[in-house]
Amino acid sequence: MTAGGAFDPRRLTIARWAASLTKRDLAERSGLSPASITQYEAGRTLPPAATLAKLALALGVPVAYFERRNDRRRPDLTARSYFRSLRSTPQRERDRADALAEHVFDLVDHLDRLVTLPRPNIPQIAPRSTTREEIERIASEVRQAWDVPDGPIANVVRLLEANGAVVARLHSGGSRLDAFSRWFGDRPLILLWAEKADKARSRFDAAHELGHLVMHTDPDPLDREQERQANMFASAFLMPMPQIKPYLVARAPTLSTWPEVMQRRQHWGVSAKALLYRSREIGTLNEPGHRRAMIGYNKYGYAKRDGTELGPPESPLLLTRAIEALGEDSQKIAGDALVPLALIAELLSQPVPVPSPVPVPARSLHSV
Repeated sequence: MTAGGAFDPRRLTIARWAASLTKRDLAERSGLSPASITQYEAGRTLPPAATLAKLALALGVPVAYFERRNDRRRPDLTARSYFRSLRSTPQRERDRADALAEHVFDLVDHLDRLVTLPRPNIPQIAPRSTTREEIERIASEVRQAWDVPDGPIANVVRLLEANGAVVARLHSGGSRLDAFSRWFGDRPLILLWAEKADKARSRFDAAHELGHLVMHTDPDPLDREQERQANMFASAFLMPMPQIKPYLVARAPTLSTWPEVMQRRQHWGVSAKALLYRSREIGTLNEPGHRRAMIGYNKYGYAKRDGTELGPPESPLLLTRAIEALGEDSQKIAGDALVPLALIAELLSQPVPVPSPVPVPARSLHSV
């Protein structure tokens, strides 16, 4: 038991996932045994107060983080996020991503009581068919619902935040995770990864996840049709018809005409690859022309610098400004919100504290 309430074994699992630790790793870091960690996470054994302190120190969370209280949302370990690269992403990376999502929403839950956050305004529009025209219609409806002016979207992330989506850009700890989205009640969360420095890719990822939030109440990572729909939505949302038509490519670029293609993609804030795909999708560029264009795209080195030349990725501001509005130090916010201090530090671009192993005498390494 903790001082404020019952011990919640799910919280121990979430904190371990967020720290990217195995049970053996946590046992070594906290001076406990792997068997004890297993018992605690299964809820078969209640850790004594001294053990909770060791676990909290090893995981970088407040001791009260482990409390189960009536006024606190309980994490659901069966509610997993939608990962596009499900087959290629190690389970450990997926676990950490889900844990980060849980912690971000715990923070949002805390902030929502103290500051005014934009209310969620994500249209729910189920496709009536799987045609491109239908997905184009849905993307156009979302732009209209949000009063998006004709032309390029200045900042996709800020647009999402203005409409009540929580967006965070965090370090994933891996390299294979794509952006992902998840609903927490009526509040959507989109996680982007700091390792992805490609602005065009990041904007497309954010629009792709918006497509899932709008169209798919039950996203399935193994459903290729849903992925196709989300990609079509992102393309239409960022490059709407008929506004994009004058900027589309009609023939495969040559060495002398590639700079013009790069200027067009700069105007729309997308990659040249996405612009070429959109040209093929709408029909201004035929299939052979698209193949030749992609050969030149790789041959002339555009693939390596396409999206990064647009500048740094768009940065979320909603959480950062809400935290700063509290006027409190990071330690207090983490303690009040019952989230890892590392999360607050990363959101505020501060040095992320690294939990240290608990100094324990050798003879007590397997004691509880």
